[in-house]
Parts: sequence; structure tokens; C-alpha cells
Amino acid sequence: MISGEIINSVNIMKQIKDYTDAEIIDEAQRILTEGFTLHYDQEFTQRELVDYCRRIGNTDDDMLGYTQFNPKDNPDISIVSPRPGMLLGHNDLHWHSNGTVKHIVDGKWEHKEWLICLYCVGSCPDTVLSVSNNRDAFLDLPKEEKDWWRGVEVQLNNLGMSILGKYYHATKNAETEEEKVFPIDDGYRVEYIEAKEHTGDERMPVVNVHPVGMEEFLYWQPPLIGKAWHNGERIEIEPLQKKFDAVINRTKYITDIVFRPGDILIMDQFYTLHRRSPILDKSRELWRVAIDYTNSIDK
Repeated sequence: MISGEIINSVNIMKQIKDYTDAEIIDEAQRILTEGFTLHYDQEFTQRELVDYCRRIGNTDDDMLGYTQFNPKDNPDISIVSPRPGMLLGHNDLHWHSNGTVKHIVDGKWEHKEWLICLYCVGSCPDTVLSVSNNRDAFLDLPKEEKDWWRGVEVQLNNLGMSILGKYYHATKNAETEEEKVFPIDDGYRVEYIEAKEHTGDERMPVVNVHPVGMEEFLYWQPPLIGKAWHNGERIEIEPLQKKFDAVINRTKYITDIVFRPGDILIMDQFYTLHRRSPILDKSRELWRVAIDYTNSIDK
């Protein structure tokens, strides 16, 4: 195959940090159109990764930064790792998108995490990240079902462990008893900026329009739904969750990824959801950067 050829959103060999301005615009448009892009065999330092992301948009994350999992020289990066003190620990993660607990208010989103970039430095072959396209799932529905979903509103809050899952696995490289099983709350939440709690009848619609792509999508945050309404009337959450699951959690909309060093994934947080299986090897490490489109296709 030709170096740099694009096949199903995968860029073969070409170093994307060397992209021209026109190629950056194309990359941002491809993320918006397809929901995500995945490249492999990429070589980045932390500084180069931040600089690359800034060519797409602003990297000033409003929820993370200047904590123990943000490198002091590059605070726009968050270290996602099962090591103590790093972001998200070793456990599984439920379906979610980043900025999850934030509502849309008067047509504007409360958060800045529109895109999430994940660059792999260390891998775990047993850990799978799944990405689901909730825009395509909604747009494929019959008109009657779309109209039903347009009447649904939810209230989102951190409920219990939020997006964090329940599985605890001994790491393959554990050397001490303390390392064998990491507690689900390993310290990072002490400095993590929690979103404001939504109270009373505060709510947001589950069908929204992308602020840049202008297409409708279905916004599902299963572990965070505390209250729900349909056409203004309160409804039970469990049946609603099952309806969400039946629409979005389908093979035709899901891509499963096992990160290897040099892989880089950028996901649109409106058009996609993601989840993660537990991490078994503590050497797995991702560099995470939150971005928007303001330096490329949303100027």
C-alpha cells in the first residue's frame, strides 16, 4: 500500500504532525463527518502532540489541567493510566462521552471537551476501547422513532461511581500486594474539577444539533441519567435506558480498538460515545488532549 493512503479513516504511515494547513482542515472535516479518525505508527513528543492538536482547535480544557496526572511542562495533556494517581485508573468505563455531566443550555453546551485526542505510549493487548456513532444510529431511525426521541429530556449528574466500572483485576506486572488491585478511587478525584450538580427539574434534550456539523444526534450517558421526561411528563429511567441501548449499542455503529504504541485516535464527543474494558497491564498509557474545532473548521 502507498504510504499515507487513507483507508476507512486510517492513515497508513504518514506522520500527521507534518500535515499542511489544508490537510489539517481535511482531518478536522473527516473527524466531523465520520465521528473519529485513527492513525498508527505516529511519533509524537508531548509538546508535538499539543502543538498538533492546537492546529485543530483550542486545547484549554475546562475540566482537567494542573493536577497530578497533567505533566507540568504540558498541562494540556492528561495521563490516562492504571498507575496510582493517574486519570481513570484500571477499571472498565461505561458508555459515555467526555464532558458528560454538562447540560446543553439555551442551545449552548456547558463544556469545552468537543474532541478528545488519545495517543498511545504503552499498550495492554487485553484492553478494548469501543467507539459508537450515536449520530448515525439516530439518523437511521424511522421518522416516528426520531419524533419520539425528540420529546425526551434528561437530568445528568454524577451518580455513585459515575462512568467508572466495577471490575478489579490484578495487573500482570504487579510487584507488591498494594499494586495487585488498585482501588477504584485512587486519588485523582481529589483534584478533579467536578461539574455543578443539576437539581430540581433542570434538564436537557437527548436529541441535539451539533454546533459545527449541524446534524442531529442522540446524546446518551447511561450511568448519569438521574431523571427523565417525555413530552414534559416524568418517565421511568430503566425502560428508557433499554430503548437507548437498543438504538445505539449495535455492531453496525461500533468500532473496537486495541491501542498499540503510536496509535492516535481523535473522537468527536457529540457524534460518538466510547467505553473501555478493564486494564490488565499497568504499562498501558495514553496521552489525552481535549480540543475543539476553532483553529480549523469553526473559525
